[in-house]
Amino acid sequence: MILSEKGSFGGLFLFYYICSTFNAMKKFFLFRREEDSISSGSTTSNTGVGISTISIPADHVSYMTTKKGGLIITFNYSGAFEDTFLKEGQSVPKTTVEVSCEEGKESSFMEQILNFISNPSGKSVMRFDSVGKNSTFSSFTETANSIKPVIPTLPVDTSTQEISAGDAQDQYQNTIGGINFLRLLPDIDFNHEGLSSFGDTDTVSSWPNAGLLGGAYSISSVKDTPECVDPNSRNRGLTTKSVAFVEEEYMTIPSYTSKGEYLLYIVWTSQYLDNTYNPYFLVMYGDAAGETLGPGGTPSGDGALSKLSLGDSRFFFRHSGKTNYPANAKSLVRIPEFIDPESVSSDNKPCHVLVVRRDKDFNIFVYDRSGSEVAFIPNYLRKNEGDLLIERLGTSGAIEGNSFNKGSISRFGVISKDPGQDFASYLAQNLFNYYNNI
Repeated sequence: MILSEKGSFGGLFLFYYICSTFNAMKKFFLFRREEDSISSGSTTSNTGVGISTISIPADHVSYMTTKKGGLIITFNYSGAFEDTFLKEGQSVPKTTVEVSCEEGKESSFMEQILNFISNPSGKSVMRFDSVGKNSTFSSFTETANSIKPVIPTLPVDTSTQEISAGDAQDQYQNTIGGINFLRLLPDIDFNHEGLSSFGDTDTVSSWPNAGLLGGAYSISSVKDTPECVDPNSRNRGLTTKSVAFVEEEYMTIPSYTSKGEYLLYIVWTSQYLDNTYNPYFLVMYGDAAGETLGPGGTPSGDGALSKLSLGDSRFFFRHSGKTNYPANAKSLVRIPEFIDPESVSSDNKPCHVLVVRRDKDFNIFVYDRSGSEVAFIPNYLRKNEGDLLIERLGTSGAIEGNSFNKGSISRFGVISKDPGQDFASYLAQNLFNYYNNI
C-alpha cells in the first residue's frame, strides 16, 4: 500500500487497528500447577518439577495426543534455547504439557480445547488451574499432579527416546553403577557393583567407594554382621545385591564432610522376609557423635541420639555440631509407601528412593522415587545448618534400638553441591527405574 503524505496518518491508524485486532484474537494457555514457593521459578524442567505457572501462546501448538486419563500437548518454539549443537543421533524434545481429565473423556476434552482455539471471539486465556480451581474446562481434573510441564534441556537418543548417555567417552566419564550423573559425579557412592564378591547371606565386611574421592572413603569396618542379599536367591524387590541390617548393625565410613549445599541419595528396600515389610522410616546415616542424622526416626529430645521412637511419615535431619531437636517435616506421602499389602494402592513396591537436597541457603528439599518433592524444610530457625558429616551407614551415634533395621540398602551417595531440583527429580526417577524389581 502506497500512502500520500496527506493520507499517511489514516494508513498508520489502519495498520495499528489491524495489529490490535490480531492481538485481541490471540489465544493463550495458562497452566498453574502449584503455588509459588522457594523451589519454584525454574525456566526449564526435564521432569515436570520446578515450574509452578507457565503461559504458552496457543498458536505454538504442534499437536495433541490422548493418553488414558489425559492429554499431552506438544508445542513448537517454546524451548529454553534458540540454538542447540548436538551429537549425531541426539535431539532435544519439544516442550510438552500433560494435563489430566476423567477417563473416557480424553477425546471430548481435546475437542473442547480445539474449539476454544479456533473461536475468533470469546475469552483469550485457557486456564488450567490446580490451585485456584477456576479452570476453563470442566473436563480438566483440578488435582495435585494433574499438570506436568516439560521444557527439556537434556538431549535424548532419537531411536530410544531415552535421555542420551552420549558417546562412549561421555558414558565412561558420567556413569557410575549404571546411573548417568550428567557430569555431576558424587564424592562418595556405595553401590551394588561393590558387592559383587559377596554371596547371599555373606557378611559384607567391606564396600568400596565408587565416587570421585575413591578408596580413601571405602568402608572396611562393620559392627556385627550386615549381610548380603542376592536377588537371585531372595527377591526383596531390588534388581541388585544389597546390604541387610538387623537390630543395631551398621557400617563405618571414613569421615566424609560436605559443607553448605549438597545432594544425598539412598536406595533401599522395606522387604525383609517373603511378603513381610518394615513399615517404619528410620535413621539410615549419621556420624559417630549422633549429631548428624537422617532421614527418619523420631528422636526423644535434644542432644546426641540415644533412643528413637518409631515413625512412618516424618523426615528428621540434623548436621554436625548441632544438638538441638532435629529439623523435621511431615511427608506429603507416607514413607515408606508399602505399609500394609492388603490395604495400599497399586503403587506398592518395596523398592524406595529418597533424594535429599540442601541449597546454598540451607533449605532442605526431599524427593521420592517418582521424582516429586515430598517435603520442604525451610531454614528460618537456622536448624538446617552445620556440616554434613557421614561416618555411619545404618545408624547414627549410639542409638539403642530403632535404628535402620529389617531392611536392605543397595545404594548410598553424596554430591557435594546442589545441582537443583530438576536434576534431583531426574536422579530419583532413574534410581528407581534401575533398582525396582516389581
